[in-house]
Amino acid sequence: MNPTEYAIEEGRSQHRDQPLPEAQSRTQCQFEHVCSEFLSSLPFTRHQPAPSRAAIPQTSPERLARAAADDDDAATAEKEKTVLYLAYGSNLSAETFRGTRGIEPLSQINVSAPAFELTFDLPGVPYQEPCFANTAPRKVPRPPPKMPDLPPVPCDPTNPPAPYSSRGEEGSGADRDAHVDADVRSRGCGAGGVEAQRGRPTWAKGLYGVVYEVTREDYATIIRTEGGGASYRDVQTPCFPLPPALHVPEKPPAPGLPKPFLAHTLYAPRIPDATRRAEDGGIDDGYDDSEDDDDACLHRLRKALLKLALPVQRPDPSYAQPSARYLKLIRDGAAEHGLPEEYQSYLAQLRPYTITTRRQEIGRLLFLAAWAPLLIAVFGLSRPLADNDEGRVPRWVAVAMAVIMNLMWVSYDAVFKPLFGEGERTEEGDDDDRTSVGRRL
Repeated sequence: MNPTEYAIEEGRSQHRDQPLPEAQSRTQCQFEHVCSEFLSSLPFTRHQPAPSRAAIPQTSPERLARAAADDDDAATAEKEKTVLYLAYGSNLSAETFRGTRGIEPLSQINVSAPAFELTFDLPGVPYQEPCFANTAPRKVPRPPPKMPDLPPVPCDPTNPPAPYSSRGEEGSGADRDAHVDADVRSRGCGAGGVEAQRGRPTWAKGLYGVVYEVTREDYATIIRTEGGGASYRDVQTPCFPLPPALHVPEKPPAPGLPKPFLAHTLYAPRIPDATRRAEDGGIDDGYDDSEDDDDACLHRLRKALLKLALPVQRPDPSYAQPSARYLKLIRDGAAEHGLPEEYQSYLAQLRPYTITTRRQEIGRLLFLAAWAPLLIAVFGLSRPLADNDEGRVPRWVAVAMAVIMNLMWVSYDAVFKPLFGEGERTEEGDDDDRTSVGRRL
């Protein structure tokens, strides 16, 4: 098994075998990450000054060789005084990574990480910051079990079929093509499938980002600012260095196969739903729902309370759209580092969440008035209660964070969304209800 396949299988096993107690401890990171990004999006927040654009050297080949994917010497990796960290989201931007987080990389290099793909499935705050960036194990296409059947014999070119017409008469070729295209779109066929139906561009070439070389102290700061490592998991993934911008070198190197190296990155796997049956992707708790037991009501209540204590997970992880502010950080970071133009074009095609109706704007103000004070209060309370080593808070504080986040999304699903409209993705409003200019957050 090559390193890429190993990383994919490891990510899948982490997704399947995530233990319930660890999933509960992940709540702190999700809450702190949401609060940190939420506070950054507020207009009255005082932002850090933009860092100076000092040139950061490229990571040396010797350092990459010591992190080679085929090197099994774990003791050597432990002796390293620096850490190779793969950034793919807002940490691509110098404004966030060097400004807000205060990290000064020792070196950096653009890479591709084929074992993962970019997703936006971390829930945030409806109407303001609907979701945040994450990674997911990439689904590598496998060869078909059998060869496909031969295509049908084409029609006789001397006797072509009549052009399609919606009136049952012969029409133009454009009418027929439009009908075929509409039929393909209605069935979700063609490139993209469901993603194409939603107007979201597709990308099937893996994750692209920047590997920073940072000190172990700075890497601990990264983990701490991401919530103490309770939601994101620190995993290692094989990375391939990307060639620099095209130029003619004085001494062209001898061609050779690219050699991957391992870099740390943060990955938040989706955990099994404790309120669903095991055969439906949930957790087997040993209870048989088919039995007519007097404790059935109590059992359902326990499941509901258990769900409140777990990190928030939306039913459809690909439904929400990130805010324009958050997307801008990722796009600016990709441009700053000169990531491949094709990948930057894909990022530019991603649509941000946009408020298009007055109802949504009213709902946003009411939602923030109801939940922002509580989020800020608990976020401020968690800092002095956290330990100094890993930044973890007591369990009762983590449970309180999970309950607040879950109740916030329950109020959105049950009250705010029916009354004020979408708070996760852009919707088209009526002409009399649409704002003069759509508000991009």
